[in-house]
Amino acid sequence: MKLAYPSPTLTVGLDTLSKVVADTLRKKHWHHFKEGTVKLLYIPVYVFTYEVFVEENGIVVMEQSGKVAVNGETGEILEHIPYVLDEMPTEMVTETKHDYQVEVKDFVLSKDEAKELAQIKLASLLKVPRNSIKVVGGTKLLWPVWKVWVEVREGSYRLDVDGATGMVFGAEKVPERELGWYEITQQVLSELRSPRGWAKYLNKLANALHIPPALLYIVLALIILWFLKIIFTGK
Repeated sequence: MKLAYPSPTLTVGLDTLSKVVADTLRKKHWHHFKEGTVKLLYIPVYVFTYEVFVEENGIVVMEQSGKVAVNGETGEILEHIPYVLDEMPTEMVTETKHDYQVEVKDFVLSKDEAKELAQIKLASLLKVPRNSIKVVGGTKLLWPVWKVWVEVREGSYRLDVDGATGMVFGAEKVPERELGWYEITQQVLSELRSPRGWAKYLNKLANALHIPPALLYIVLALIILWFLKIIFTGK
């Protein structure tokens, strides 16, 4: 499919998408969930370059430059896109290399409207006067995003997965599942296999008992020495 504007190559297919979603929910302790509607969208994006100069008493006290990406439909600032463009190997294409059904969203905002929004939101983000920010350029891109609806016991939630990088957005809205006693026990036993795990739980116990952790370590060391004495001396 030909695209009206450049787009990063889609690297997250349906198989990869399912794994990304499952891994994301597993971190919230959801091992059983139902995957609902899945949509692949190409969202309109403006990428601007900005410069910030802040003066006090004729002296420049702040100077900063960079890129800012604005959703050309909603006006939302897309913070990850400049990082992807500058720091990650991204092939830009004007024709898709997949056969998935897609929905291409239109640019609703003009370049000037998006530029003004970028200036306002950057001023708020950087805590500087709006007139100290200069926004220029305005490259148009189409960015692939998977919209995935998942259902867990607590309800239905939407995850947005960047089709070029696999980054997941919206996971913070999904509540963590409360672990059962068996899972908690398994987790504790697994962590206690390492010295770091012992230190973690000893510190928690010391805080609960309102005593210095060092005192608890000394008590544990004495108990271990006592057991060793029994084992080697039989007394």
